[in-house]
Amino acid sequence: MSDTTFQKPDWQPTPANRELLAAMRRRSTEHLQAVLARVFARADDWLFDLAKKDGAPDGSPYLHAMRSLRTSRAPIERGFREHLDEGFSALDRQGLPVAVREERATELALIEVSELEEHLAANLTAEAVMRIHGTQLDELAARLSRMCGVAQLDPAINPVSAISLAGFIRGAHKDVDMPADVRMVLFKYYERELIHDLRDLLTDLNGRLAAAGFHPPAAQKPAARPQQAAPMQAPPMSQDGYAGAASDYGSGSHQAGSAAAPEDRAIYDALFQLLHAWRPDHQAGGTRSQDASGGDQRPMAAPEMMSVLSLLQGSVPASVTEAIRRPDASLAVLLKNELLQSASRIGLPPEKVSISQDDEDAVDLVGMLFDVMFDERDFEEGSRTLISRLVVPFVKAAVMDRRLFLYKTHPARRLLNSLAEACEGNRGEGPQERELLQKAESTVDRLISEFNEDIAIFETLEQELRAFLDQHRRRVELAERRAAEAQRGQERLEQARDLAAKELEQRTRGLKPTPAMEEFLSRSWTHHLSMIALREGPESGSWQTALALADQLLALVPREGQSGKPITPAMHALRDPIEVVLASSGITGEAATEMVRAMADSLELMALGLTPPPVVLPGLDNVVPMPDRRAANVAADLKPRLEVVGGTDNLNVSDDDVELMRQLKVGTWIHIAGEDGKHHPVKLSWVSPISSRLMFVNRRGVRVLVASVEELAAMKQEGNLLVREQENVFDQVLHRVMGKLKTDLA
Repeated sequence: MSDTTFQKPDWQPTPANRELLAAMRRRSTEHLQAVLARVFARADDWLFDLAKKDGAPDGSPYLHAMRSLRTSRAPIERGFREHLDEGFSALDRQGLPVAVREERATELALIEVSELEEHLAANLTAEAVMRIHGTQLDELAARLSRMCGVAQLDPAINPVSAISLAGFIRGAHKDVDMPADVRMVLFKYYERELIHDLRDLLTDLNGRLAAAGFHPPAAQKPAARPQQAAPMQAPPMSQDGYAGAASDYGSGSHQAGSAAAPEDRAIYDALFQLLHAWRPDHQAGGTRSQDASGGDQRPMAAPEMMSVLSLLQGSVPASVTEAIRRPDASLAVLLKNELLQSASRIGLPPEKVSISQDDEDAVDLVGMLFDVMFDERDFEEGSRTLISRLVVPFVKAAVMDRRLFLYKTHPARRLLNSLAEACEGNRGEGPQERELLQKAESTVDRLISEFNEDIAIFETLEQELRAFLDQHRRRVELAERRAAEAQRGQERLEQARDLAAKELEQRTRGLKPTPAMEEFLSRSWTHHLSMIALREGPESGSWQTALALADQLLALVPREGQSGKPITPAMHALRDPIEVVLASSGITGEAATEMVRAMADSLELMALGLTPPPVVLPGLDNVVPMPDRRAANVAADLKPRLEVVGGTDNLNVSDDDVELMRQLKVGTWIHIAGEDGKHHPVKLSWVSPISSRLMFVNRRGVRVLVASVEELAAMKQEGNLLVREQENVFDQVLHRVMGKLKTDLA
């Protein structure tokens, strides 16, 4: 704009006015310096995260950029403070700030491409700030104009106009050596932080000017900027009753304006019908909706509702904390009451306003969704607190865009799914789990600080978190493969031991070997045979040699009515193969000789009709006996209430439940009850080709349960296992909300 459009101040500041300007300068400097500090902190964190992902910490370009950012921070902060001080001084002395004079002197000069990009970034920052805070900025400009004695003050002379603030930021970057891409990232963060945090400063400055008696002209008081209301309004409603096609959700997601799937449309319609039928009989007395309000009350307009929600967004509202502490309380009712009470913070008398039906729909449904999540999902205390911080941003998203409840691809919906995946069942037991929780926390922090009236922030954060989750899943998949390999090895060993035990049982049926021989066969020989089965197979020559040894040894056991074979020559002939078997168990030398002698002596005693004494052969203490396969196959860190055993003969289970368990696909998540009484999510990771048992892992890829379909069916009948059809948390919780509404109505 030209200089002739506005007027320069022509005034003689009084001591009181100078004192007022000095106070405004101190307040603005303090507030805006804090904004810059947050900008640098967020940019530093962003570059550090990129440097870690880059995988080359010493030579990462992001690390070099981070060093440049840290070096530039002090001169940029100092330069901004100097420009801001000079701006207030220029207003006092009735002139243009130095930065503005230099800018206008070079308007027609040729500039470098990098300078042009910086100029455009500053203009975009000013436009974004004006679009969001235009009403307050116009009010402040009108009050300053009144103080300076002009009809309309040049924005370049107003030190806290959007144009001036963006110009001061750009001026602070002058002569600072910094990579161009880092500079552009900083401007984006300036824009976000000013949009998020300028309201409090403008409210304070307007209040100081009003207290000093500087009021805007009467015609300007009720005026509202049309472009200011637009981003705050909920998207327009189309003929079918949901938010209109004013924007899209970004790549890979639903494009606004396309038709919803018929089943999703049916669920959406049924949900709101149930809600509207439920509300009249369950409306708490302290909550005022548009329908329930009296004649002297009006529903809050969309900008007012968004302003109240923005005030509550920075911290967890008291209503949310109380709902978590009191499971019987309704989060929706408590939150609506707090919203009405908080209306006074934007100058609205709480007793004169109510909540419109559309906004109440959003608050009720989001409140019910989080009620179900807090009650039924497996969140640790820290994760519950983190998830509770999402309540207000999701109410804002639902107020702005009711498609949140219609489209499964809505970015807010997908972000909640990703955050739940990162937090649910995550106890932070390992470094990777703690890193995942930290990423979820940083995602919520950014959502709280950056979400104003642009749903696109959900898309951005969801994509970043999903990329991190993809990397985490790859690590978990590696752990799952290792768990499956370990389980497969264990089952092969069990199968080999079973085969060896059957061979021994067949050969000793009807015979009573001596104690020494029984000890040898049940320990060393079965271990040797099972190792042959694993390494060479039951068709190998080694297998046949081991079977022949057992047959030859058992042939030496005296039988009634039969003359026994000479013991000493026979045992001498079998000495070498016996020592081979013993060596496979680590028994050699004198210990092996002693074992052969003990077996020969016991056979001699039995041949003479004497009872050989019980004997523990030296060296056999280290040989592991055959395990009991009926032992529970459950990891120690997640013990189901039902002890799962290997046998299924005595289980009385439903054929339908058995078939349901048999139809589970690899990758399916179910929930099993632990000793703490909660249902914990576990994933079917592998089905054994040997035993047909199913192996389940937790979110870290650690094996927690191996069971047959019959055992799983028994757990389901006991209430210790839940199978949920929907995979995504939002879908599951939404169906639970509909179920609760139907139950209450019935």
